[in-house]
Amino acid sequence: MNAVLEGLASNPALPGYLLDRLVTRPGLAAELADRADLTPEHVRALLAHGDSMAVHRLLENGKVTPADVPIANESVALVLTGRPDADPALTRALAFHPDPSVRARLPESACSLPADVVALLARDPEPEVVAELVLFHALPPTLAESLSRHPSPDVLRALASSPHTPASVLARLPSGTLARELAANPATPPAAAADLLPHHASRYFLAGRPDLPAGVYEQLASELEPGILSHLAANPAVPVPVLRQLTGTRALRRVLLRNPAIPLDLLEDLAPAARIGPDLVPRIASASPAELRALAASPVAQVRMMVAARADLPPDLFTCLVLDDDPGVAGAVVVHPLVTVPQLWELASRHGSRLYPRVASNPLCPAELLHHMVLRAASVRETCRVVARHPCASGETLVLCSEDAQARHFAAAHPHLPVPVVVELLGSEFTAGAAAANPSLPVRVMEELVDGAGE
Repeated sequence: MNAVLEGLASNPALPGYLLDRLVTRPGLAAELADRADLTPEHVRALLAHGDSMAVHRLLENGKVTPADVPIANESVALVLTGRPDADPALTRALAFHPDPSVRARLPESACSLPADVVALLARDPEPEVVAELVLFHALPPTLAESLSRHPSPDVLRALASSPHTPASVLARLPSGTLARELAANPATPPAAAADLLPHHASRYFLAGRPDLPAGVYEQLASELEPGILSHLAANPAVPVPVLRQLTGTRALRRVLLRNPAIPLDLLEDLAPAARIGPDLVPRIASASPAELRALAASPVAQVRMMVAARADLPPDLFTCLVLDDDPGVAGAVVVHPLVTVPQLWELASRHGSRLYPRVASNPLCPAELLHHMVLRAASVRETCRVVARHPCASGETLVLCSEDAQARHFAAAHPHLPVPVVVELLGSEFTAGAAAANPSLPVRVMEELVDGAGE
């Protein structure tokens, strides 16, 4: 589909008479279905295309009910079965569909299945259909038990994987061939899961389970495979002595720092050697007020940076972090909800251009500061890509940012970009769609674009 028309379809300033024309285009149905200004006539036109994604969005947005939707094809019918108020007769009809791929999609699509449909699908001659039923729906215990003797390996794998399978059935499945699936299934009883340890295929999944005996985690810590160790390092159920063994690589240290159960002394030891990014660390999120104050006074800058990422800091503690000389701490401070505009100016001035992209990501950053930073940025590209997405960026600033190709794409959709520049960007394949979605685009230009695309 034409990128310009797709942009127009999402443009909130699109006039109703042009929307009348766009709803006749099948390829735009899914995009248009998310618009808030659809009339009943528009909705009927979109439904007539038989686009299952458009139907799904219209249902989700409350524009239609299942009874309003014409069943144009199997994909639309399957979407309808996902609604609690769908007609059960439709579900039954799909369960009898001659195409096994349609029957196989029904269990995943349907919000619920009548008992007679469950029994029918469980007897389906196609193993794929039975396997999908097992994966997505709880079965009566007697039916699940009977399917545990199914000749298809796919059905047995589905039983071993499904969280709906009764524990008694899981315990009777052949563990040797289904070790991977059973280990990954949270419904597998802990004792049965622990018995899977001798099977190598189970160990990655066992390492992430929260319900195993300490001895299992201790044995898994002796593994050499990075994936197993990483899963273990992320698991808050792993005993602290085992966590302390998992510090051998930077990747493991980074995972450990995000483990909610990491002891604070270990967190402080590991912080300097692992880059964790700007997201709040779970152990910092759960820290008590006394722990927060102790961590904020840490000589380790990375620990203070983690503290600065917590949104509910006491004001006095936040003020101390604002005065911190470390650029990493400042990077967390400038996006904090307590930071003020004067503090943004002061921090940008004190730390210079390396902090500009972070300052520009704060929605409170004023247009004057955004322009100031674009003019003085050492890494213009990185700063401009953030500024071009900021709602307060001025037209003059956006024009400066447009020297970078990626920033130009973001700027093309910005309502403050000067209209002549928006129109010019319609001529570039890279920016045409974004420019067409710009609410500042003149209506006469929108008309020309629709006329130029034909009917």
